[in-house]
Amino acid sequence: MSKIARNYKPSMRRGTFKKINNMNIHVLAVGNGMPVVLIHGFMGMTYDWRFNIQELGKHFSVYALDLPGFGYSDKPLNYDYSSNGYAEFIASFLDAHRIERAVLVGNSMGGQIALMSCLKYPERVAGLVLIDSGGYPQSVEFLPFKLLRLPAIGEISMALLNRTVIKIMLIKGIYFDGSFATDGVINDYHRVYGTANARKTPPIIMRNIMKDEAYIASCLNDIKCPTLIIWGAEDRVISPSRAEMFHRDIRSASLLMVPEAGHMPQVDKPDVVNKAIIKFLSEEI
Repeated sequence: MSKIARNYKPSMRRGTFKKINNMNIHVLAVGNGMPVVLIHGFMGMTYDWRFNIQELGKHFSVYALDLPGFGYSDKPLNYDYSSNGYAEFIASFLDAHRIERAVLVGNSMGGQIALMSCLKYPERVAGLVLIDSGGYPQSVEFLPFKLLRLPAIGEISMALLNRTVIKIMLIKGIYFDGSFATDGVINDYHRVYGTANARKTPPIIMRNIMKDEAYIASCLNDIKCPTLIIWGAEDRVISPSRAEMFHRDIRSASLLMVPEAGHMPQVDKPDVVNKAIIKFLSEEI
């Protein structure tokens, strides 16, 4: 376990709420300098960046948020949870914080949202960091996530979600290093599912987020901003082969494969990921 992980304190994850598009959005903001927005993945939240926020905040203005439908942000059932809808939300998020241009750092589904934001609002995106990103059709290989796409089965799966299921998902799917799935971490993720609509939105989001994948994949050559692709070499949710595809299709991209890391290399290897992001932003943006 890294030094950052060993020294992590729960107080680091406390944020505030900001009203954006009539929704209460949970945000954690630290630091000064170039604006950097951290966008979590499916069923994630600001907590996904617990080993990154403070370190990146020493160099940049860092904003981590819980996307609508996840974490401690509002979870309306009638929201546009497509990549396009989320891209519009990211633009509103930037407006609410008076940010003209920002670097978008996205993990998994968050990477897909970052890509769509760049395609839709290229003038607002100074650079991209894609961490084990979605964006290609049929990318997700992790069975629990695939089940959420299915009518009724997705709803039943969420109703049955408990601490044991979360632990299995973290160890078997998300993390390479299962020691990160401590009781404290499991409780932090499980606690969210006591908030309003938290068990209802994931199937809705999983079915809607797929709608724009073919479009995004077809437009990757249009991305011109500096792009860093970071990928856990042992990812069991989205195959590392997708990293090579992004590297091929985004002409401005560089690629870093992270050994002994899974779908969240920012958790498995935070020292490596933080150093890579800081170097990339300092030299390329």
